[in-house]
Amino acid sequence: MNKVLLLAEILTVASALIVGFHPNILYASVFLLFTFCGVAVMFLFAGADFLAGAQVIIYVGGVTILILFAIMLTQWLYKIKLADIRNKMVVPALLSAAVGVFLYRALHQMVAALPPQTPEALEKFTATPKTAAIGQALLGGYLFPFEAITILLLGAMVGAVWLARPE
Repeated sequence: MNKVLLLAEILTVASALIVGFHPNILYASVFLLFTFCGVAVMFLFAGADFLAGAQVIIYVGGVTILILFAIMLTQWLYKIKLADIRNKMVVPALLSAAVGVFLYRALHQMVAALPPQTPEALEKFTATPKTAAIGQALLGGYLFPFEAITILLLGAMVGAVWLARPE
């Protein structure tokens, strides 16, 4: 199981790097889809099944498709190449690498400071899915706000299509 998680992490980071550095915005948005799917897999391994489902529904099914839809509606954005800004990425890349190294070291220091866990202690802290309770809350007392947000997002999408139409 750890090999599958490691593979998901590597694919997620690799696709995220492609999103950041690919000159074609259409291909970058397709790799964004793979990045979101990889994050959903990591949520599943963490025992957060609701977050994994929400990641797939909201980000993979909604945000990525909306981004692709917006790119296809605006032809000038579809044809744009981002090659002219590559020389301006040196400082942000170095800064990102420094922050990444700092976070990596901090995480390993935190893990090293934790007391060793016995299998009995780990059994007490297993993640139990709470999807049913969250579903009851969303479709019970919060049904009206949930549906209002749906109508608001639909109106935003119709407005985006209306604004992008040719004159």
